[in-house]
Amino acid sequence: MSGYFALDDDGKNDLAGSLSGFCRRLLEQGILDALLVAQHLPDSPMVQHTLVRSPDKLAGVDPTAPVLPVNGGVLAARLTRQDPGGKVGAVLRPCEIRAFLELVKLHQGDRERIFLIGMDCMGTFEPPQYRTWAKDNPGSSGKFLESVLGSGTPPQGAPSLRRACQACEFPTGEGADVQLLFVGTDRGPCLFAGTEAGETALKGLSLKTMEEQAKRPKAVETWIKGRIASRDQLFKEVESELLPMDRLLGELSSCIRCYNCREVCPVCYCKSCVFESNTFEHASSQYLKMAKKRGVIRMPTDSLFFHLTRMVHMSTSCVGCGQCSSACPMGIRVSDIFRTVGRRTQSVFEYVPGRSLEEPLPITTFREDELTEKE
Repeated sequence: MSGYFALDDDGKNDLAGSLSGFCRRLLEQGILDALLVAQHLPDSPMVQHTLVRSPDKLAGVDPTAPVLPVNGGVLAARLTRQDPGGKVGAVLRPCEIRAFLELVKLHQGDRERIFLIGMDCMGTFEPPQYRTWAKDNPGSSGKFLESVLGSGTPPQGAPSLRRACQACEFPTGEGADVQLLFVGTDRGPCLFAGTEAGETALKGLSLKTMEEQAKRPKAVETWIKGRIASRDQLFKEVESELLPMDRLLGELSSCIRCYNCREVCPVCYCKSCVFESNTFEHASSQYLKMAKKRGVIRMPTDSLFFHLTRMVHMSTSCVGCGQCSSACPMGIRVSDIFRTVGRRTQSVFEYVPGRSLEEPLPITTFREDELTEKE
């Protein structure tokens, strides 16, 4: 594979124009029949995933907007559970791609039915903070990208990056057919064909090939080192502040069992949840009996059991996207806890969720040499 291709042949467009033009050509030239991509809502600075079929409906496409209202891995899985009836593509961030690949392993999607376009992810803001900032800063995506690539930090006056993004050590679009590259490129953003399907598509668009981006490996290595340092600091804080059992109970005690964390988690896929079954629908008299036995009970009950059950189910597949913390109305550090526990679980099995479809899920695979005692 030749690998690298120019995003914008003439170099006259800004990033938004180049990305919009690239998406348009994918649809116009029949490379794709539909494209899942982040797009600004009418009269709003917020973006949302949209499924575009008409090239004329691409106004406001902005996949680099630093916000992630929904993990698009779930949407990609939903589009590929059955035959979509056409060639579907999706522009996704790294954590979205990893979530999608985990769902494929869980038989919730089909990798062969989608054309993945990944990107270097510079991080995202919490949606309410992004909305406020973007409203007062036209062209916010370009300003954000320029600032982070130049100084390593968001523009002055912008919010801080979500903690999950600061601690994400997988910021590149590995596993995608085409990757949109920003870090370590010689002449601005460019495209990289990660698969044969990606190379065929980019050549089909008659894009100019480019030389090897010699600066990129070192630049990416330095970038990831910074993320790893932030991740390790997060783990250290959580282990000292939250993982002792009494403090963990205290952190989770404010849970109101709204199930927001479950609803936004990309790999929490069960159609029927035990916490919405008769198992946790107690008779009215049972609550009084429990209160009599203990003297006092929290209402709603079983919130701690809810989190521990989810943790058992999710820890091997957690991709650290942080959606659970963003959705929690009580400010519980759900993502920090799950990420830290997940790291321990994943390290036991030497497993990285979403890294490769060739790596089977630990909980569905028996290996004779795993979990052996060290001498």
